[in-house]
Amino acid sequence: MGKNGTGKTTLLKIISGLEMNFTGITNISKHISALIDNPVFINDFTGRENIEYLLDKEFRPRAIETINNLGVTNYLDKQVKKYSQGMRQKLAIAIVLATNADIILLDEPFNSVDNDSTMYIISLINQLKSKNKGVIVVTHNLTRIQSYCDKIFTLKNGFLELYNKTLENIFQEYRIQFETEHDLIEAQSILGEYTIECEDYRTMLISFNSGSLSNIIKRLSSCTITNIYENKINGENKIE
Repeated sequence: MGKNGTGKTTLLKIISGLEMNFTGITNISKHISALIDNPVFINDFTGRENIEYLLDKEFRPRAIETINNLGVTNYLDKQVKKYSQGMRQKLAIAIVLATNADIILLDEPFNSVDNDSTMYIISLINQLKSKNKGVIVVTHNLTRIQSYCDKIFTLKNGFLELYNKTLENIFQEYRIQFETEHDLIEAQSILGEYTIECEDYRTMLISFNSGSLSNIIKRLSSCTITNIYENKINGENKIE
């Protein structure tokens, strides 16, 4: 975990070998599979063709199975350029998790992904852990973080620290309800740097740094908000 710009994605790039411009030494002799930054595909290829291009034959059935369980089956034979951001994210996750890698790096894996798919991805992460695979997840979405993370670290000023305090001290989680679907879509665009879960066509679940609520509301001034609830361990607290 960590604020934007603290180097979370850069750290994943160093671990994966994609970033070589740094001072220090990494010593990793393991097979790594990684989803870092926004997923990139050959847009004129279909989802199936991207899977066939990016994966060895032995791993393709596993990717197709994941795609089926993530609800993208009907779009598998359509060009990726017609995919929504959430569908591209699901395709990327299916490809990354299909390989038999020793270490899996996931950069905001729940970004633009619906609730049911989030639960399924968490189950896949836990399956990998049970097979002694190492999984490193960068996320702003703390909704279910303790259901799949054994250790939680914060990255601040270039240092990783094991986090042993309650998560509420760093992040707050809110459920924001909007008047219309258009308001929700506009809010997603405005808050694009955050991980947002959409519970229905008017409701988003979002986590951000503690004390940032007033700034978030100012940024959403063009959207009509009907209700805001702060999620607590022991229930919800409605914000007047």
